[in-house]
Amino acid sequence: MNSLFRKKSITWSILALFLTLIVGCSSIKSSLNNNKNNDSNKTEVSNNTDVKSEGAIDKPSPNNSVTTNSENSSNKPIKQDSSQKILLDSIKNLAKVGKIINCDFQVKSNVIEDVEKNWGRADKTDWVPKAKGNYATYSKYNIAFGFNKGSQIFEARSFDSRLKQISLSMLKKDFGTPEYDVKYNGEEIIGYTVGEEFKVLFVFPQPTKNSNDPLMDHYSVLYPRGTVNNMADDPGRQW
Repeated sequence: MNSLFRKKSITWSILALFLTLIVGCSSIKSSLNNNKNNDSNKTEVSNNTDVKSEGAIDKPSPNNSVTTNSENSSNKPIKQDSSQKILLDSIKNLAKVGKIINCDFQVKSNVIEDVEKNWGRADKTDWVPKAKGNYATYSKYNIAFGFNKGSQIFEARSFDSRLKQISLSMLKKDFGTPEYDVKYNGEEIIGYTVGEEFKVLFVFPQPTKNSNDPLMDHYSVLYPRGTVNNMADDPGRQW
């Protein structure tokens, strides 16, 4: 009995020792895996932190961006030209070379036959004694040409509808004090010298109590020397 008991005791002791070793190894392996996972997570967090830091350097924050744009906008004045201002500048620049808007023909340089060759015959042609010449009206183009007995064009008039956007005060503000200002037959005619040879005339309805700042009706570019008639000893017109 003693011998059998000893054998069983030895067997149970060996079995307990074996189970203890197995449990111990499992615990060590689990601990090692946990430590490995923790190290991996730390590395990932560290990498993410680095990426965010680089991104912050390369790209400014939205708040900084808005502030910068606002500062730039305040330092750069915004200039907006109205359509009337652009139109007046065009009138002024073309008048210096003897032209009106929407027309390639020049006073002084062209004759009425040049117009007829391109646009055909005028709708009507009238002799206007006070203007010192014949006037050919082209209604399709809202233009009329004044020409002398030698067919030279000395005046080109524009009746463009856009001119009715320009008021009397606006014109004087842009062109300055007129050299010529006459009220006649319900109209006010204002004139300026442009260059050495040409003059520009603007025609408005005469101001009234109800309309003290009227809108332009038409305008023209004039070549005064083209109205001179030496044969008749006529000095021509200046305006």
